Amino acid sequence: MRRTSALLLTSLLAATAALAAPAAAQAKAADTTPTTGRCTAYASGPFGVGVCSGLEPRRAWSVAAQCQSGVTVYSKLMLGDGTATANCASGRIYNTWVSIGPILP
Repeated sequence: MRRTSALLLTSLLAATAALAAPAAAQAKAADTTPTTGRCTAYASGPFGVGVCSGLEPRRAWSVAAQCQSGVTVYSKLMLGDGTATANCASGRIYNTWVSIGPILP
């Protein structure tokens, strides 16, 4: 009887965690999704370039570039609108993207 109760309790806890995880992820995503603005990223020679406009002035973001060497490099942290670069030195860039962060106090 104790084993059955423990098994049911474990199943109930697992089901609750499975239901709560997407809600927690969605709440976190909502904090880092800009409600206004637009960001683009592109490769320009050995640089990954990110450009954001229309963001809240305290919205944090950076651009990342995946280099030929397999290393991913990031720009400095930016706030609000602007342009940022991530430098792959002389290597080729395979991918670039902009990572949007939270609104800072």
